[in-house]
This record gives sequence, structure tokens and C-alpha cells, in this order.
Amino acid sequence: MTDVMATIGDSISQYGYGALFGLFFLGILGMPLPEETLLVFSGFLVSTGKLSYWPTLLVCFLGSVTAMTAAYWIGRTLGFAFLERYGKRLGMGYTLYKKTEDWFNRVGKWALPLGYFIPGVRQFTAYFAGITRLPFPTFMIYTYLGGLFWSVLFVTLGWQLGERWEAVFDLISRNLAIFFIALLVIIAGVSYIRRKRNMKKRMQEESK
Repeated sequence: MTDVMATIGDSISQYGYGALFGLFFLGILGMPLPEETLLVFSGFLVSTGKLSYWPTLLVCFLGSVTAMTAAYWIGRTLGFAFLERYGKRLGMGYTLYKKTEDWFNRVGKWALPLGYFIPGVRQFTAYFAGITRLPFPTFMIYTYLGGLFWSVLFVTLGWQLGERWEAVFDLISRNLAIFFIALLVIIAGVSYIRRKRNMKKRMQEESK
């Protein structure tokens, strides 16, 4: 990890904020880059005076939400068309797709902001939002607010920790991931229980 950060640090020192934007954009789209570590490392560079706080925060935020938006439209245009054409061959019938779409519109939208804090999840949530055709305004609200909070938290953390960022970061990021996974499970559970109650109530009303 030290070697990776050294390479990334050299790229940022040489190409500035453009390199930072590009790294976040490619990482969110799916390239194997440690985005959270990069956020905190960027904050550390702020503490050393190599970067300025507000431009760093803005570039990290824009890099992440631009990539998420691109992934959404890729999923909405190419992914949806792919499933419509080849879904049956892959064993994904229309019924399964509609159930997935219904789930994402009810619960999955919360995976957009919470997924930022879960490594391996944030790279896929925007694609699935596009494939299931989550309304774009809804996507923007959940994704952009989540991206803003994610960027502010970790850049500020690296800025305040300074030289200690590497020693403390792993513990903090791991606990945050567990917390947000648990929160997403709770939201899904509450939504499931509420849906079952509504279905039961509807059946009782129809039987009268």
C-alpha cells in the first residue's frame, strides 16, 4: 500500500488536481484503486501544504459523482438493453428483473449513499440504478449527497490526522463499513416488514 500511495502521490505532485480527478473517476467506474485511502491520503497532502483543502474536496467530490453518473447512464442505456435482449438466455426473466427493479426503487436507492462506505459495493450501485431505471432525479439526490458526505469525511480526516493517517485509517474505515452494512440491512428489513404488512392489510380488505 505504501508503494501504491507513493506512486499516486508522485502522479498528483506532477499533474495536480487533474490527476486526482482522473483517479477518482476511474476508481469509481471499476478500476481497482483504493478510493477511500486516496481520499484520506489527499487530506494528508493538504496537511503538508502540497494541496489546498477546498480545491481538493471539490475535485474528489466531482470525480466521484461524475463517475457515478457515467455508470448510471451506462447501466441505463447498455445494461438495460442487454438484459432485455439476453436476459432470458441468462436465466433472468422479466419477472426477476421487475422484482429487482421494485426492490431497488424501494430500498436499493439507499445503497447509493451508504454504498460509498462499503468497499466493493460503491462500484456497482450506480450501474444497478441505471439498469433498473431508477429515476435520475432520485439517483442524483441520493448519490450526490452521499458523495459529498463521503468526500468531506475522509478528506477532513486525512487533513486532521496528518502523519498518523495510515495508522488510524484502517480501523476507522473497517468500522464504518460494518456500520453502514448493518444500516443497509436494517433499512431492507424495515422495508420488507412494512411491505408484508401492507400486503396482508390489502388482502384482508379484499376479502371483506
